[in-house]
Amino acid sequence: MFFHKILPIILYTSSFLHADLNTDVAALTEGHTEFAFSLYPTLDTGDTNLVFSPYSISTCLSMVYLGARGETQSQMQSALQMKVDRKNLPKTAFALNQSLLPQKNSEKSYKLNMANAVWVDQGTFLLTDFRYSIEQQFKAKLGTLNFDAAPEKALESINEWVYKQTQGKIPRLLNGDDINKMTRLMLTNAVFFQGNWVSPFDPKETYEAPFYSKLEESVPTMMMHKTHSVPYFENELLQAVALPFTGMSNEGGQLAFFALLPKSADNFSAMVSEIDGSFDEWVSSLSQAHVELTLPKFTFSSRFDLNKPLQDLGIEDAFDSNANFTGIDGIRDLFLNKVVSLTYFALDEIGVTAAAATSAGMNVTFVPEKPPIPFDADHPFLFFILDLKSKEVLFMGKVVQPEENK
Repeated sequence: MFFHKILPIILYTSSFLHADLNTDVAALTEGHTEFAFSLYPTLDTGDTNLVFSPYSISTCLSMVYLGARGETQSQMQSALQMKVDRKNLPKTAFALNQSLLPQKNSEKSYKLNMANAVWVDQGTFLLTDFRYSIEQQFKAKLGTLNFDAAPEKALESINEWVYKQTQGKIPRLLNGDDINKMTRLMLTNAVFFQGNWVSPFDPKETYEAPFYSKLEESVPTMMMHKTHSVPYFENELLQAVALPFTGMSNEGGQLAFFALLPKSADNFSAMVSEIDGSFDEWVSSLSQAHVELTLPKFTFSSRFDLNKPLQDLGIEDAFDSNANFTGIDGIRDLFLNKVVSLTYFALDEIGVTAAAATSAGMNVTFVPEKPPIPFDADHPFLFFILDLKSKEVLFMGKVVQPEENK
């Protein structure tokens, strides 16, 4: 009898906790997006391609945030747009990570690997709670190295790990001057993504055409072409299109390549200035339309030393003697030396991929009543890899001059 009486209470409480976790996951996603759009201007030089992973950078910095205290914690919380209570952050980050991973029952699903690691000097003691959170909940590698006596070996160890995590696409993350004898803590992140289009482009329809990097300057570029029903949105400023990848996430979401194309090259800056307040609306407004797509093939990588960008966003104390990371080792002796990010990105007829792949998909078809809407990405545009359900941004980038591996 006692069991029957208490069971409804357990079920009610469990449901309540699940609702709270869903709320925290939504808040964490919102914070990641806001951080992405605040970080982007600090990385954009205006005339070059760029790509970075807001999700991976946010996740990696969140691990360090767990150990921050005092003013260091306040600065990181503000810059990272952290909207989740610190005690709930590890389980929330884990839940978000699991929701984005592909369902295991499909061989044709996308592949997503976010490699996060915290590297500490061998003389640095870590508190048990901090070690548990990053290893068991963030699923991060905790590496112990001798930065003082063997900096070259430490450099080699980190680069080798990143090389393996990215299937060889990032052979060297760190350079010789990224580590010195004063290094005590370093965080690294490397991202590998491989996804096949639900509806691939036909290579026979790929042709050379001009891409206008500037209004009166163009470069010959291999442009992919197809006419298909895709999620689409436009307003007076821009066109938006989403190209889904095969497979579904554990939460039933669908990852997609999302492109924002200004209707005029002159409108690029105006589009960027509105993105923070309008991005969610633009994604939510997508609806199926018959679109004639013209999209450049491109392959490039971006490496960023994030120290200065993060300091510009307000994380100042973490990088000098004012740092307070007593939640990591219990004493005030740690500071961040380097925050480095390197992301590789390739887009072709098969999909967004870093390795050879093939795909076949079933698609919704219909007989169009109107001519297809032209979407001609022949001038600079923004692109994203995002989950259309949660709107979590995994990658963000800009194409100014398409580059293709020869």
